[in-house]
Amino acid sequence: MAVSPALPRAAARPAAARFDPGALVFVLLNVLGLFAYLHPFFAPGVVDEGSAWFAHQADAPVVFAGIAALCLILVVADLASGGLDSKRLAVLGVLSALAAVLRTITLPAGANLYFFLVILGAFTFGARLGFLLGALSFFLSAVVTGGFGPWLPFQMFAAGWMGASAGLLGRFADARELGPRPRLALVIAFGSAWGLLYGAITNLWAWPWIVAGPDISYQAGAGPLETLRRYWNYYLLTSLGWDLFRTICNAVVLAAVGGPILRALLRFRERFSFERAAPGG
Repeated sequence: MAVSPALPRAAARPAAARFDPGALVFVLLNVLGLFAYLHPFFAPGVVDEGSAWFAHQADAPVVFAGIAALCLILVVADLASGGLDSKRLAVLGVLSALAAVLRTITLPAGANLYFFLVILGAFTFGARLGFLLGALSFFLSAVVTGGFGPWLPFQMFAAGWMGASAGLLGRFADARELGPRPRLALVIAFGSAWGLLYGAITNLWAWPWIVAGPDISYQAGAGPLETLRRYWNYYLLTSLGWDLFRTICNAVVLAAVGGPILRALLRFRERFSFERAAPGG
């Protein structure tokens, strides 16, 4: 009896894109941070001394509650979707605690050892974990030092953005399959840049309410270019010198100990990384 030839197997359909709730939460976190920082520049009445919003008196507790809740939801969402496993969650906890302790060690001109560990951890484990690492470690350091105030959620967002951008830089290095030395050079350059960026960002939380002089204070309705010019003058006079010390500290510490720590973190990541097998594969 003739055997009919086997029919070719149907081509596998491409897997449908899965909804990633963690991505939505991550977007909401960043939108909240941008709104918290920028809304005084688009609502002139907020900067009036008689306003309930003056110096973030009204919105800072809400912003803090928002970033705390959304960070917790992001952890749960990534755990549920597989983007975060128990080992990486443990890494997040350990690195956050260590970074918080390092922030209590003060160096000349306000520099500290906090930044290098957040940068290295985020560079290794990605943007979302990097954001969580930056924000959580800053919160823990505030618990240790008693540094609670309306400035805290803004510092958490700035540190979270530093971690998220370090994570994106790490994915770039992975895609280019860079070796240890180019990776370390990237990290040193990144840490140096964020020594300045961190101060430039966090100054914005209070600058609209600071009366410092006719050419360096914020003036509602002055226009974008004039506002940028005034802030640049303010930054040069009040913050640049301190931030340069932070930049130097970041570069020196990353150059001194960044290589061994980065290699250890990368080995840990590779050891506990896995890929899910395709169905039927």
